Amino acid sequence: MTGATIPDVRRPPRALLATLLGVSTMTIMASATITPALPGMEAHFAAEPHARLLVRLVLTLPGLAIMLAAPLLARLSGRTGRVPVLVACLLLYIVGGGSGLVLDSLPALLAGRALLGVGIAGIMTTSTALLADHHAPAEHGRVLGLQGAAMGFGGVVALLLGGVLAAVSWRGPFAVYLLAVPVLVLVLRYVPEAVPSPPGPSAAETPWTPRVLGLYALMFLGVVVFYTVPTQAPFWLAEVGDAGPAVTGALIAAVNLAMTLVGLNFRRLRARWDFPVLVTAMFAAFAAGLVVLGAAGTLGVAALGMVVVGLGIGLQNPAINGWVVASVVPTARTKALGMLTSALFLGQFASPLLAQPVVDAAGLGRTFVFAGVLAAAVAVVLGGTRLLRARRRRPSGAGLSRARRGPRTEGR
Repeated sequence: MTGATIPDVRRPPRALLATLLGVSTMTIMASATITPALPGMEAHFAAEPHARLLVRLVLTLPGLAIMLAAPLLARLSGRTGRVPVLVACLLLYIVGGGSGLVLDSLPALLAGRALLGVGIAGIMTTSTALLADHHAPAEHGRVLGLQGAAMGFGGVVALLLGGVLAAVSWRGPFAVYLLAVPVLVLVLRYVPEAVPSPPGPSAAETPWTPRVLGLYALMFLGVVVFYTVPTQAPFWLAEVGDAGPAVTGALIAAVNLAMTLVGLNFRRLRARWDFPVLVTAMFAAFAAGLVVLGAAGTLGVAALGMVVVGLGIGLQNPAINGWVVASVVPTARTKALGMLTSALFLGQFASPLLAQPVVDAAGLGRTFVFAGVLAAAVAVVLGGTRLLRARRRRPSGAGLSRARRGPRTEGR
């Protein structure tokens, strides 16, 4: 890769953008793919101690591996280059993800999922950083929105395939991870290193300032509340409407379709509102969707709640990723994105651990409602803080014009 021609940062080849978007779909497939297989997996391993919890950890254990590996891989990519780390981690993704096709014990499956998690850590930190590096700051809203749309579309494909394959065997969805093989070939062909663009006027922070640390916390809280859907919804849908794996996969795919639609329109949303408003809207969507889902008595109502949650998920990655990218100098992108990735997957790992005691004590429906109340509280705090700052800084009403100025407000 050292001999590759570095493309113009402002006019990257379409093949490069398409490849990096393809890489991004691998991250959403990592968890969503096996969601429809959870009930079948639980039945298969029912005789093993603590099978109910361990099966859910098969879905979320990559989060723990990512939490530990992402900052280390981000530091490594700063020394060796982002593309070599991306290539190596795609290989880990293929081996760790595909291991579920042959392994036949929960401990072995968990080990394979941990290996998968290390691969995801490198993929997430390097792919988003490479997208930002190869595009001018004015284009970040567009490409990060496209990244969110690609992730949503990848989730739709993974869940539909996973639902169909899970109806045949709980092992079937693990074959979807092998789609990373052609993606790896494309990375080797089309993705070179790039020199990061110079910092914009608002990109003057490090990954450790209070504001950036607060963004990590928002990512963690957002994932904790919305991840009750992939970890608990298959069981809730079976209870509410006797939904099998194929129906569950289709309904969760609808969540990813909503995520895709938001990603495709994120550029327009970003042109009208700043990051604090978008993140507040994200938590509001989580709150409304989770409460509707928890109160559902039919599959139709449950599906409506899940789609509303999907709107929030569609805002999460482009809004918080974009806010972080805009808030740090380009040379600190991989470090900041590594920490953000750790926060994201720590939330995935923590979500079932926090939710399961509530499920045991109050039931699945109330668990979704409680998660929605938590999201609503975060939205209220963010919205209230935003209004107070707007009154103090822009009492004359200049806030609207500033929100529309584009790149100069990227870090706000």
